[in-house]
Amino acid sequence: MDGQVARPDSDPDLADLLDKFVCVRVVQAWGLDLSLFQFDDGLTWSVFLMNADRTIYGRYGSLSPGKAAARDVTLEGFKKALQGALELHAAYPANKSELAGKKGPPAAWGAPEQIPALKGKASARNSDGTRASCVHCHQVGEAELWSRRSLRQPIRDDLLWRYPMPDSIGLTLDPVERATVTAIRPGSAAERAGFRTGDRIAKLDGQPVISIADVQWVLHTAKVPGTVKAEVTRDGRSVPLQLSLSADWRRGDEFTWRASTRDLRYQVTGTERLEPLPADERTRLSIPDGKMALRVSGIAPDWFKARNPSGRNLKKGDIVLAVDAKRDLATESLFYSHLLQDKAPGQGYQLTVLRDGKPQQVAMTLP
Repeated sequence: MDGQVARPDSDPDLADLLDKFVCVRVVQAWGLDLSLFQFDDGLTWSVFLMNADRTIYGRYGSLSPGKAAARDVTLEGFKKALQGALELHAAYPANKSELAGKKGPPAAWGAPEQIPALKGKASARNSDGTRASCVHCHQVGEAELWSRRSLRQPIRDDLLWRYPMPDSIGLTLDPVERATVTAIRPGSAAERAGFRTGDRIAKLDGQPVISIADVQWVLHTAKVPGTVKAEVTRDGRSVPLQLSLSADWRRGDEFTWRASTRDLRYQVTGTERLEPLPADERTRLSIPDGKMALRVSGIAPDWFKARNPSGRNLKKGDIVLAVDAKRDLATESLFYSHLLQDKAPGQGYQLTVLRDGKPQQVAMTLP
């Protein structure tokens, strides 16, 4: 996708659309204005569609779990977003107030190199063109997390469950359209709000929507608990809807599928992955649904264990049944959110594990 957009000659329609923009390619995060460029830093490719006065018309670029990672990134969808940005630009500045919410609040640190956890890193310098001397985008989110931890600042849900996909509220959107609903999950927040298949989301939280990434931005920044107003185009007419989000609505999703959580696992538990136990094994071991049963799939490399020696206490094949006697943290994401949100750096915690079929207690310490 990156190469196709950088060299669009094979797609005349794309080339014509890009000619209507001043295209700027940013290839490193050093010096990036984090108060302006707020996006899912787990992406390998992201687009801001902007006015020269720093007003943001929209974003493009989305990331889904696992093998579906690039599901929602298509040339057709990108061209629709470009067209949407041009329409917003043609109406500017009369629509400026509607676009205000597309820019987030001031960032805690103005640029990546100012984030405490990045200082002193080998890659934290202005790039000379090599990979080793480049601040990678994913390092920004990781550094913010660890900096907030070291400063004893709260770790909010939106720092862990970042930029939720529309699937998290029950919406599946068409990747070749702007933001058109193709499916709705029964019983979801989207169904309760009254969304229907075929709806095109025109506005969300008062903001014009031109891509799936725009929907993610609104979900990421939404105040909870609360209600997000939506405006959809249905059968040629505008229909208002209201989407209700509970305080813990993000927690039904996982965040540990993200590549950036590898270091989180290594540092906190010294593991490669804590995988949910298959249903047949849960039945065999008499572990009820909704209770923790996470298998250690592998152990972190030895060079990582130096950061947290207690990581040596877990073994490959261990099945974690409880953390601090809590058994209802049934997913890997809920497990790590407990450790990051409820425990202080350097504090100990206790795991109950099944090892070789026998339960035992494993003492751990947070780095």
